[in-house]
Amino acid sequence: MRILLILVLFFSYGCASTGVKQESQLKPYSKDKANVYIYRQAGLLYMANRAIVKLNGQKVGTLYPKDFVKINVSPGYQTITISGNPLAGIIGKTNIPMNFEKGENYYFITGVNKTNALATVLGGVIGSAIVGGPFPTQQVNQETFDRQKYN
Repeated sequence: MRILLILVLFFSYGCASTGVKQESQLKPYSKDKANVYIYRQAGLLYMANRAIVKLNGQKVGTLYPKDFVKINVSPGYQTITISGNPLAGIIGKTNIPMNFEKGENYYFITGVNKTNALATVLGGVIGSAIVGGPFPTQQVNQETFDRQKYN
């Protein structure tokens, strides 16, 4: 019984999401840094797996379906990465290199690469690696981002 408890704790450690379900719970607007908003769309594929958000290789948040996350980014050339959790067998990443400007808002929507999910089921980690990142992400305007709240 103790071994089972230890295994559950080991595999669930760090699985908490830093994303929020209500956009109103996000960090306040920053006039000194770029304001980066990311939303993960709903979906059954990878539903129990979080998308890991990194800024220049440093983890800054995680997203489950229908979660929002906001990060404040220093002005200049930075790279945002949305990746899977390798401990869950979901590998691959989407890199978004951008030149961020102070006080500007940037909006991104991420979803699930259905081909990646199928490849993971059929080919495991190797199949997942072949077809690309599990969470494709695209930059959108504020209007498109705001519409996601109602989907």
